[in-house]
Amino acid sequence: MTDRINRFVRPAIRTLVLAALFALCAGVVFAGGAGEAATADQTFELRLATVVSPPHPWVDMAEFFAEEVRERTDGNVTVRIHHSGALGNDEATIDEMRIGSIDFVIGGVSNAVSFLPEYQITGFSYLFEDLDHFRRVTANDSPFFEYLVRRHEERNLPIQLLALAGGGTRVTSTNIGGVTHPDDLNGVRIRLPGNPLEARIWEEFGALPTSLPWGEIYTAVQTGLVNAFESTISGYYGSRLYEVAPHQSLTNHQIMISHFTGSQRTLDRLPQEYRQVIEEVAAVAGQMGTDKGAEYDQTLLEEMQAEHNVQVHAVDTEPFIQRVRPLHDELARQAGVTTLLEIVREMQ
Repeated sequence: MTDRINRFVRPAIRTLVLAALFALCAGVVFAGGAGEAATADQTFELRLATVVSPPHPWVDMAEFFAEEVRERTDGNVTVRIHHSGALGNDEATIDEMRIGSIDFVIGGVSNAVSFLPEYQITGFSYLFEDLDHFRRVTANDSPFFEYLVRRHEERNLPIQLLALAGGGTRVTSTNIGGVTHPDDLNGVRIRLPGNPLEARIWEEFGALPTSLPWGEIYTAVQTGLVNAFESTISGYYGSRLYEVAPHQSLTNHQIMISHFTGSQRTLDRLPQEYRQVIEEVAAVAGQMGTDKGAEYDQTLLEEMQAEHNVQVHAVDTEPFIQRVRPLHDELARQAGVTTLLEIVREMQ
């Protein structure tokens, strides 16, 4: 039935249909009627979506989360993982998570900007001094994380931020040669996620930004719609983007920030003890995502050079930093994230 909906129903109608189906199934999945609290002897089957393909830190996070939750609930909560964009792109899965038809999403925060504008700060290139600084900022007990949780609540978003994570350092890939200086990007059409501040930053280098979903990058490069994109090394590898863009330049302009978010509707229906398990395991999964991102940066880069003829270009990042960091205060004021930028700086 899902396939038929995907093929024949327009996205707006599809969301309503999914909501109706979820409501009908809730009595089975959650085994409770209206006003009836769920109990710990019930079983729950939940869905987790991510757009990337393995090997990738997000998939590792999802697998760890699913296994730990299953074990700590004695098998009463199972989490089915749908990777490779099987349930839709980032924006679509977040939208469906809001109505409870998808229970969890692990994705890049840049693609969640339309739901929480404060996420725009994560598009700032060269925001963090190093990985240790990143870990302090993204920890679940940090003022940065707590600020974002409050903004979810203040905006009455029907989703809960469970963890922030890494996912590797973002680099620049092209089908036209290396990018070792900002001037190499002048006039280059580059794919970016839907964060307007990121577009402003790349325009500073002279690039021509185009916003496209992750799953469209391969075809966009293949057809010449864009000649460049930026991503983590694991994302590049998992989606086989080396086939169309064999030049990878180590601009290291961002440490990827990922979000692990749950449907508030789902969490509210779970017994408190299961909800606590989910929150605790998600926090650990976030730390794991950061670790795995750093690991993949090294191992996959070596493998691609040896087996897939990827040409890796070393980069002196100082000219890039000198162009971008002076923009941070101005962009933060425009986006209303000055407080978050100050928090990041204070935690160096």
